[in-house]
Amino acid sequence: PADVMTAVAARAAEPFNLPPGRIFGSGCVLDSSRLCSLIASTFDVDTSSVNGFVIGEHGDSSVPVWSSISVGGALLIPPGGQPSEAHRAMHQDVVSAGAEVIKRKGHTNFAIGMSVARITEAVLNDERSFLPVSTCVRGYQGVEEDVFLSVPCCVGATGVVRVIDLFLTEEEADAFRKSAQKVWECQESLWKDWPSEASKM
Repeated sequence: PADVMTAVAARAAEPFNLPPGRIFGSGCVLDSSRLCSLIASTFDVDTSSVNGFVIGEHGDSSVPVWSSISVGGALLIPPGGQPSEAHRAMHQDVVSAGAEVIKRKGHTNFAIGMSVARITEAVLNDERSFLPVSTCVRGYQGVEEDVFLSVPCCVGATGVVRVIDLFLTEEEADAFRKSAQKVWECQESLWKDWPSEASKM
């Protein structure tokens, strides 16, 4: 999984004492872009008019933050409201999009390439743009392990500059923690088997 590989890269780089935030993953930049595009298509507006994030795992347990998605500055779902079946279907389309592309042409390249290009642009131009990239979320929303998940991050020349403490509904926060647990279940055995500094001597 992409988030686990990002965590592995960060841990492997520990002896080099890189600054915090220097290593991060593409995370849910593509997922968020796809969801915003679907919403924009539904409202027949330009994608730039839709703002929102998909957070958590880049995968099946990703979490669309419906409570803060807006179209033209207006919240998609009123405060206290719940996503409809149509909203949930949009997210499912996002989750299955990669597999569907692979099924049809054997690989994915253009969409993730565009997402990486967007991240690269933010780094090279020191934009300080907020993108849902994958970073260490220990302590975020009650996560206790060293897992890397997507959250809205300010991305610039030095990597992740800071992380937004995004407001989440109780349902969204619970889904985020479950996403973290799912990723940790994949990652835990790697951490247990990771060579200690003493074993390397």
